[in-house]
Amino acid sequence: MDLAALLVYARPYRSRLALVVVISLLGSLAGLAIPWLAGQLLGGIIESGSIAVVTITLLLVAALLVLTSLTFASALVSAVVANRIQADFRRDIYAHMQRLPLTFFDQSRQGDLLALMTWEVSRLSAFISGTLTAVPAALLTGVGALAVLFAIDPLLAALIPLLVPAYYLTLKLIGRRLRSLAQRVQEAEAGIFATAEEDLEMLPAIKSFAREDMRLAAYTQRLEEARDLSVREAGIYALLAPAMSLVTALAAIALILLAGQSVADGGMTPTDLFSFMLYAALLTRPVGALANLYGQLQTAKGTLARLQRVLAEGEEPGYAAQGRLERCRGEIAFRDVWFSYPGRHGTLQGVTVEIAQGEVIALTGENGSGKSTLVNLLLGFYQPERGEIALDGVDIAKLDVRNLRDAIGYVPQRPLLFNGSVRENIAFSLEGVTQANIEKAACLAQALPFIKGLPSGFETQIGDHGVRLSGGQRQRIALARALLKDPPILILDEATSMYDLEGEAAFVEACKTALFGRTVIIITHRPASLALADRTIHLANGSIAEVNGEPARKDGL
Repeated sequence: MDLAALLVYARPYRSRLALVVVISLLGSLAGLAIPWLAGQLLGGIIESGSIAVVTITLLLVAALLVLTSLTFASALVSAVVANRIQADFRRDIYAHMQRLPLTFFDQSRQGDLLALMTWEVSRLSAFISGTLTAVPAALLTGVGALAVLFAIDPLLAALIPLLVPAYYLTLKLIGRRLRSLAQRVQEAEAGIFATAEEDLEMLPAIKSFAREDMRLAAYTQRLEEARDLSVREAGIYALLAPAMSLVTALAAIALILLAGQSVADGGMTPTDLFSFMLYAALLTRPVGALANLYGQLQTAKGTLARLQRVLAEGEEPGYAAQGRLERCRGEIAFRDVWFSYPGRHGTLQGVTVEIAQGEVIALTGENGSGKSTLVNLLLGFYQPERGEIALDGVDIAKLDVRNLRDAIGYVPQRPLLFNGSVRENIAFSLEGVTQANIEKAACLAQALPFIKGLPSGFETQIGDHGVRLSGGQRQRIALARALLKDPPILILDEATSMYDLEGEAAFVEACKTALFGRTVIIITHRPASLALADRTIHLANGSIAEVNGEPARKDGL
């Protein structure tokens, strides 16, 4: 993403940005009038003390009030636009990340991505609405000041362009390392964000092993690295604008000395001298603004480089697929499926199995044998390296991934809950659901008794990841959410691992009715859950080692 692509985000707000530019230009015009009026005032006081001094004073005060009002208006409109652009950035990045394959997140730090989605993009919005919109006003001020200087004394003003090489040399010497340093600062800040996010997630483990001091030391080290880089960056920023202003001020002093000699020779009046001095001093403002633009540009490029790495990632192939199943029956076929995770070999090796409509399959095997990988491939989370997975005879690679996942209810081994109420978490799987249906799903998942015992029942807040619930309660909520969806295919990945024996027995009994007519894949080692299966498929080293039972149909006929 280059700066031109960045400006696409400014297009919806071009009228407001144009307003900011117009207000800033009007402010520059008011600012250009002030040195002239001030010069006339000083000259009038020294030369005559006439009644014109009162008029000029009133005009000068009016110009200052206008400038103040325009500056306020410009800052206000700019802030509004900056926040709107920032919201657009965050929405689009969030939407893009949601459509990326899980392989991208497997290889990325969550904290780095969160930092990019939040505070880093705020720099880009501020750059568009603040820094870039200030450029026309800075140019107008610089050109206007130069024009007045030429009008007062063309010979002296002609010396100013000779200073351009000095400006350029100063800018390059001080700012040449700013871009790489700005990117390192952003990466260091993202590292702080990632470490904090990771430690909060791992806090129970940190406490259980009494590793608070160790993690604090690691976090402090990251803070110190980011601090040192930020100090270096701030040092460059602190030097850049003053250095440019110093070059301008030294040039102004030289011009003032020459102008003073012109006054002594009678070639310039005291009023012209005062105005010349003030306009020469005014030139330091646009020069400082342009130096700031250079620094902010390097920072923006650093953020853009990080953003580009994310936006360059392609979305899941299934989002571009056009195929749809209007009514899924639940017939599943894995045909010579091969798959490996990055850095690993042979997670699945030529798996072939067919699952009939309404059949209940139990997958067993040691950890790492490929059980969860198989269902992750069915959900389209990953794509097989070779082979085909078919649903109702259609290769799932040809199906719109949203249509595919609509047909599947999934209960993962680790319940995925968000910070909200019990009702909100169960209803998450289906829009417009009624309370009666929520309670029915909760009852089927053996969750209703404990939910009724909570302080606020279904409205009880469960905290981040359901931290205020026990492991078994979280699992029941996740199961109720999947059952509420009433899908033709149900995947239960160790969904009863945290049930007690009585609760599992009650679940199994209830499931005999709930699972009737559905195609079900159960990953489990527990005998009670295995009893639900028509067939048990044992995986070993990524291949099917054993199949027990016969295919059965439960289509209600």
